[in-house]
Amino acid sequence: MSSITECIENLRQQIAAEGIDPRKGLGRELFLFASSLMPIVNVDLLVYNSKGQFLLSKRNDPYCGVGWHIPGGCIRFKETAEFRIREVARLELGVTEISIEKEPFKVLEFDITCSRDVKYPDEYSHFFTLVYKCSVPDSYVIDNHGLTESDAGFIKWFDCIPDDFLEIQDKYRQILK
Repeated sequence: MSSITECIENLRQQIAAEGIDPRKGLGRELFLFASSLMPIVNVDLLVYNSKGQFLLSKRNDPYCGVGWHIPGGCIRFKETAEFRIREVARLELGVTEISIEKEPFKVLEFDITCSRDVKYPDEYSHFFTLVYKCSVPDSYVIDNHGLTESDAGFIKWFDCIPDDFLEIQDKYRQILK
């Protein structure tokens, strides 16, 4: 057996021993390792209200920096895009009623090559994003659970792109005019 094959087999055994189920997520370290080997498939939600405003979330991490971004998430093993969209809406936005267009509005590729404060430059750096237009009912009210606008995870409606929109999300500037 080659050393790489042995390494992979050892990794499989460790994953099984730790009870990691890819359908529930890989855990941070394993996800970052996997993301340094291959692109990640992601969904982003362009969530609109009846006033034409769009919803953004505050982010603060070593991969993309501090600023506003489109809510989204990585599709896990054996998940559908629709399932992940609904999970992002529920977990990040507190939305249980959301209308989703049947097909992606756009497919974007993100390759993060800018300077980042991470140990391995290729981790979490290459994505294919399925962009879906979504809408919420007029009854939806944002609940930030005590977070302030400077906190990661804070969500807010916007009429136009804010000055501190994350650079990695520049591809959305044409879409969100």
